[in-house]
Amino acid sequence: MPDLESAQRLLAAASRDLHAIGNMLDPNRFPDEVFGFLAQQAMKKNLKAWLALRGKEIPRTHNLRFLIILLEQAGAPVPQEWKLLDLTAFAVQFRYESCEPMDACLDRATILKQITDLFSWTTTLLSSTEPQD
Repeated sequence: MPDLESAQRLLAAASRDLHAIGNMLDPNRFPDEVFGFLAQQAMKKNLKAWLALRGKEIPRTHNLRFLIILLEQAGAPVPQEWKLLDLTAFAVQFRYESCEPMDACLDRATILKQITDLFSWTTTLLSSTEPQD
């Protein structure tokens, strides 16, 4: 049975993170570590909301790969463009150390679009799952 309350709560939190990263597109104003952390948080909360809508237990994890595996095991294939697995490193590792050794900077506009698309998907899924009056 879908857990609508958890899904709503997670999507509200994801919306706040998404709004924040939408204002962090300038790498001269916000370091990759800060943008990456909030992008990872938005992804994680969206994926967990999706799990809640599938009626699955929501694990305490930052690992996006693990959440995607759980969704796919639950019969919810995750499109490739939403598999932003590299963001997992921003949840823990790059919160406390620089990501300077990374070969490429984050493509913030693309990441923002991908997370926005996922957010739209999960919001639509929630709307179609909610009881209609």
